[in-house]
Order: sequence, then structure tokens, then C-alpha cells
Amino acid sequence: MVRPGSSAPASAPGARPGAGLAACTGAGGGRGGGGPAGVVDGSPTATQPAATQPTATQPTATHPTAAAEGGAGAGGSPPRRRAWQVAAAYALYQALALAAWWHLLAAGVASSLPAGSADPGQEAWFLAWLPHALGSGADPFLTHAVFAPAGANLLANTSTDLIGLLLAPVTVTAGPVAALGVAALLGPALSATAAFVLCRRYVRWQPAAFVGALCYGFGPFLATDLRYGHVDLTWLAVPPLVLACLDELLVRRRRRPVPVGVALGVLVVVQFFISTELLAITALMVLATVVMAGVAQPRAVRGALAHAWTGLASATAVAVAALAYPLAVVVTGPRHTTGPVWPHIGDIATSLAAAVQPHGELAGVSFVSGGNGGYLGVALLVVLAAGAVLSWRSVALRMALGLMVVAFVASLGYRLHVGRSGLGVPLPAAVLGHVPLLESIVPERFAAMVDLFAGVALALVVDRVRSGAVAGAGRGGRAPVAPLARLPVRSRARAAAAAAVAVVALAPLAVLPRWPYPVTRVHQPPVLAAVARSAVGRDPVVVVYPDTSSAVSDEMVWQAEDGFAFRLADGYAIVPGPGGRAVEAPQTNALWLVLAAASVHRLALPLSASTRAAVRQDLRAVHASAVVLLPGAANGAALRRALTAVLGTPAHRATGWVWPLGG
Repeated sequence: MVRPGSSAPASAPGARPGAGLAACTGAGGGRGGGGPAGVVDGSPTATQPAATQPTATQPTATHPTAAAEGGAGAGGSPPRRRAWQVAAAYALYQALALAAWWHLLAAGVASSLPAGSADPGQEAWFLAWLPHALGSGADPFLTHAVFAPAGANLLANTSTDLIGLLLAPVTVTAGPVAALGVAALLGPALSATAAFVLCRRYVRWQPAAFVGALCYGFGPFLATDLRYGHVDLTWLAVPPLVLACLDELLVRRRRRPVPVGVALGVLVVVQFFISTELLAITALMVLATVVMAGVAQPRAVRGALAHAWTGLASATAVAVAALAYPLAVVVTGPRHTTGPVWPHIGDIATSLAAAVQPHGELAGVSFVSGGNGGYLGVALLVVLAAGAVLSWRSVALRMALGLMVVAFVASLGYRLHVGRSGLGVPLPAAVLGHVPLLESIVPERFAAMVDLFAGVALALVVDRVRSGAVAGAGRGGRAPVAPLARLPVRSRARAAAAAAVAVVALAPLAVLPRWPYPVTRVHQPPVLAAVARSAVGRDPVVVVYPDTSSAVSDEMVWQAEDGFAFRLADGYAIVPGPGGRAVEAPQTNALWLVLAAASVHRLALPLSASTRAAVRQDLRAVHASAVVLLPGAANGAALRRALTAVLGTPAHRATGWVWPLGG
């Protein structure tokens, strides 16, 4: 984000650092500035009399630029006051998150999961694995607990190692299901608080920053993915903080570059261990920011980079030192994959219609997300458009809206969709499909950045309404901003008008999630734990039916809740298939074909002798210790007869049938 700049040259004694980069978007009035020389965001310019112009070293309470110096826009409020403001904002956001998940709390956080998808069970498993690995000495990045015996590369999946580490006390004491519930409760509040920290750098009125952060932390993207418990996509606190660090390095320059760079490097590492996909998306948006500023004013950008190079070098050093080995595991480690995770990933995108229709998402988005994360709403778009017209001189607003448009275009995917059908028009995001490692980015997830920059823009518009400043164009485009504060309008009326604008913009977004989020109770059958206790050897491999993705996700939850006392021959994760391409199922063989046929009621009995022999061979290949048929499984009676023909008479138990094997 580019902050509104002072018109004083960056090289002048006492000048506020960062004015040069603000001129990148045409805001400066000095030599090389391409924009109007009147007023930037209501700031007096060098064309005003010196007696009335605040200097960079003598900020005043009426100078918007100086007011933002304190980070909170409160005229440089003390650090303790700013900390209390952030804490108060977090408390309010957390209260909203608790209200959103009240039914999860009522059902029991330790015994209920978000429903409607197989993903929540997988997420709970990911949260459980790291504490287990650290406690048992297992590899935290490679597991053999699923897809045994080969295992799965967890860094090639959506494993959330850092969150698993942070919530390890919850996992150890209350179980992984409780840990996922806590993660779902914390994610929106932490994300919104980080966005609040970013927004308050550009506004003076704290409620404006609070409203802008709501658009991000509780916006359409996060609210829809929260429904499925996507922890990796709902802990979005890092991207706003990355932008805040870059703003400090390149624009404000109030702090030494190296400590800020170290903080930036730590944030990169943190985001890597939450979601590599969101890290890549954040990096692409940072690149877009630099390109936009560089095109507008390349000389100023070069000057800013020259100042910040030590900080950027520090960030690079921290990130490379911490991520060299994990990146090697992703790219060349055991069980790594090649190519995109899904064959038609470019079509998992938003559409033009989805931006204004609450439930107009494409089919692919419905499959991977909890709803239309690309929704913005007509009201929000109208408010932002009106704000752009009335405050068109605002550097920060122009940058926020420009980056919002860039992110929105990227979220449209590889081909343009107006409604639910594609037009076949190629879009810029198609380039990602030809770049290794970036080819697995789901375009629709750029909507997270749309919400972030829309939130910053909304905060600026609301703040402008509150302050009563509306940009006016005079002769030659040099007329100063006409502050409505000088007119006979009460401050309360302006605050009420700002609140009304916020409500009009955000209220339609509240209808997007299908409230309340559905939840399901976790019922763990004791048969698997009994098999693990009775099996010969450590960590027995168990084949469980049913084996649909939802059923396997449940089995992974049971496995995690039972302390990984047994391994699963299949799983719900991304593993290499033929040619190393990403798949989410075991290699096709006689065993899995028989189980799949039973699940769709297409199992032909009796099994041939060759099929029975192939099934026994497949069980030996995975070192299976037991086959378990759970009660109530689809076509369970037919499968029981088939497995009896292959393995002999099962041991009948109250919670299922078990065929013990040698392992």
C-alpha cells in the first residue's frame, strides 16, 4: 500500500521519509511528479503559504498525513494507547466470531466438526500430526500414518504446521477436534485485527479502520471458507502485516530497515507454514504493487528500494535460512507431486456475475469452498465507486482500488466467465498455469486479496466521510479539497453519515454465508482402537470400509483422536499418482476396485478366483494387519460376503466386523 505523501522533497532536511514513493502514483507536487499539485488526501501542499503549512517535523492535529504518522491516525497517539485500540478491536472481532460459531459452542467444541465437506476432518488431522510427530520423534513433514506404507508429503498438502504448533496444548489436552474448533474461532478475529492494524495506518478515525477490517476478516472469502473449517484459508493475519512492513520499509521509513526486514522475513516463514498458496498470492500482489508504482514513477521507486535494500536483504536472509529445507521437501522430497493439484484448476474461479450475485458461484467454487467467496455486492461497489469519484486525489484510495481490481481480475481464473458459462476469453491468470509451483494456485482464492484491498478502500472512504473532506476539481485540476468540516455541519452528523455508509456497504455481505454454519457430531467407533490394541506389532495398518472421501476423513479424525495408534492404508490427502501427478486416492488395484464397487452397489458376486487372489496380494502389499467393515456401511452385507470368501470368517463385534491378518 502506498501512503499519501508530503509534497516536501524526500531529500530536504527534516522531510518526512517516504514522500518520494507517494509520488509514484502521481501525488507529488515536486519535479517528476505526474499528478495534480493541489492537495493530496486533504494535505496542504508546497503551493500554500508557509505560515499555514505544517512541516514534516512539526505535525499538527489537522494535518491528515501527520495524523497518520502515529499509525492509528490519532495524531501520533502513544504506543500504549495504540496497543489498547488494537486489543479493543480484537475483542470485538472475537465476540463476532463467537457469535458466528455459537452452535459449535453449543454442540461442544471437543465433539463437533463443521459439516458439509470432508475437509474439516482432514484439517483436524493436520492439527494433530505436528504435536504427535514432535512427541514421538516422527518426521513432521512426511507421514506414514495415511496411505501406508508409502505415506504422504504433508508440505505438498494444506497442512497448517504453525497453527498445529500454536494449538498443540489444546490438541494434547482436549483432542484435535477441539483444536480445530478453537482455530475456527480464532481465525476471523486474528485476520480482522491484522487488517485493522493495516487500515489504521491510512485513516484518522478508528471506527473507519474497524469497518475496513471487517470487510476482510469477516468478508465473503473468509466467511465462506470458514464454513468448511479451512484453517489454512481463514487464518489470514499475515498478508496485511506483510503489507504494513513493506509500507514501513518503502514509504514511511520511520524505523531502521533491518529490524523491519527481519520482521518481514519472519512473516514469510509464518505464512509458509500456514498456507504456501496464500504466501504465493501475497507475493504476487506485492509484485503488482511495486509494478503499479514503478510504472507511475520509476525514479521514486528506485530511490525507495535503494533505501530499503538492507531491510529487504534481511527479510530474504531470514526466509531462505528458515525455508531452504522445507522448500526442498516440497519440490524434491519423498512423495512430492508434480503439476497442478487438480486438472481444471483454472476454472475454479469467480465470475463477473458472482461479484454481485450472493450465490452465483461457479460449480468448481461450490466444490472446494463453502460458497461464493468472490461476492462483493452492488452496495459496496457503489460506495467504493462514489468514494473514488469524490476523493479521486487520494493516493492510498487509488492504490487500494487499483490493487483490488488486479486481484479481482486474477480471481476470474484462466478464462472469462460472465455467468456460469465461460466465454473462452483468456485472462492474465492463465500464465500461472505454466509456472511451476504457481500452477496449483486456485484463482478464486485471489478473492482474499480483493476483500483486503476493498476493506482498505472502504476504510478510507468512511474516514473521508467522517472528516467531511470531498475532493473538488478547479481550474487546471489544482483546486484544493473543500473540507466540509468548515461548513455548518455537526461532527455527530458526519459520524452518523460515515456509519450509514459503512452499514450500506457491509450489510449485504452479512447475508452471504448460509447461517448458521452446519456442524456434525464426532462418533468414534471403538472397533478401531480395539484392533490397534490387539494387533501384533506397532502401528498396525488397517483397511477400513466405507472408503469414500468423507468416510476416510472420519477415519483420519478417529485415528488422530486415538493418538495415531494405527495407520490407514488409504487417506484423504494429495499424493503422487502415475507420473508423479497429484491424486487424492490410492493407486487403483483389485482391493480398492472391490471396495469402490461395493460403495456404488455394483459389486458382482461371487468374486472370481483371480480377483480373490489379487485382493490378498494387494493387502500384503500395504502390510495390512486387519480389514474392518463398519456397521451401516453402504452395501455392507454384500461386501461382508465377498471379504469372507477372500479372508475367511470375520470376528464379529458390536461395532463392526474384523478380519485379522498377519500384517
